[in-house]
Amino acid sequence: MVAPTLLSRRQPTQSLEISGFRERPDADGRLLGHFPYGEAQADQLIVFQPGIELNVQAAEALDTMMRSASADGVDLRLLSGFRSLALQESIFFDVASERNQTAEERAQVSAPPGYSEHSTGYAVDLGDGRAPETNLSQSFQDTDAFRWLQDHAARYHFVLSFPEGNNQGVMYEPWHWRYEGNADALRLFEPASRFTRRDP
Repeated sequence: MVAPTLLSRRQPTQSLEISGFRERPDADGRLLGHFPYGEAQADQLIVFQPGIELNVQAAEALDTMMRSASADGVDLRLLSGFRSLALQESIFFDVASERNQTAEERAQVSAPPGYSEHSTGYAVDLGDGRAPETNLSQSFQDTDAFRWLQDHAARYHFVLSFPEGNNQGVMYEPWHWRYEGNADALRLFEPASRFTRRDP
């Protein structure tokens, strides 16, 4: 892993209007299943590896988790981390356009800008270095990396954000995990956690 380095302070980004988007947030704040999230401040982020930034504490936990996976013979790879609101807007609308989808159709498989866990710096997309063809695919669930995460991720405070059949109404994403190892993350994700918490 490349040694993390602190980033310079970024000007705060304003929430983005979703122009032409017919859907409106539900009473609980969700837009097509996705909860709203602000953008992490630059002084909370570090470069985890070239081109990928994460919250400082999430990065430390992920580094430890990846080292443990490696010791168990699992090649856990980080595919994506922090995304600015502007980047999420570009991804959301560019992909929708490329696939000839409406914004509403795109929201079934990708968070609208302002509604992505990635903007917090706590969310990661993970893959298996020995099965790159499963990257960002539901077939990731059949990899050694996913099986290892199911058995060990909670020890490092990582939780699967969108499990199969989740009540939040978001497509199953076995590759998408979020860090819940500090008070800020717990507060941010408490509304979403209510949808995945099991009854005692």
